Amino acid sequence: MEEKYIINQIEKRIEPLEKKCSYCRKKEMSLMNSCFFQTLYLEQNRSNYVVFRNVKFNKVSIGVPRCEDCKSIHEESETKAKKYIFIATGIMLIMPLLFSFSLDAFKGGIIPALIVLIAGFLIKNYIVEKIIINTDILSEKDGATYSVIVQNFLEEGWQYKKPEA
Repeated sequence: MEEKYIINQIEKRIEPLEKKCSYCRKKEMSLMNSCFFQTLYLEQNRSNYVVFRNVKFNKVSIGVPRCEDCKSIHEESETKAKKYIFIATGIMLIMPLLFSFSLDAFKGGIIPALIVLIAGFLIKNYIVEKIIINTDILSEKDGATYSVIVQNFLEEGWQYKKPEA
């Protein structure tokens, strides 16, 4: 671990020394801030009493090398997905007005628009993954999953989900 990664005590994270992007495997990262930092948790102690529950855990952020292009694609896919959701919501809100020019039709479009908005944000991650797949790079989660150091931590018992009491 000391060969390919350094421990940054100030930021409390593990930073990669390797520069090759884990997502496109073509370019190299230029700035440490372009890395994707995967957070992992390790449960230390769990107490389950009748009136009191407590869990103690360790937390670590592991840097996965990512070039500037992949970082911008990941960030833009989030904004594109949100735009698609709001456009669909707007269409559902305006659609009743196309058939009837009354205020009652507008009120009738509010509930379907809210349903589309809620459903859109529930499937937002799926939309983001589909946008990223079209660019031929790995998603943030997939690139971190294939990282060697993340695999080592997962084999030692670390997990993606934060432990709950």
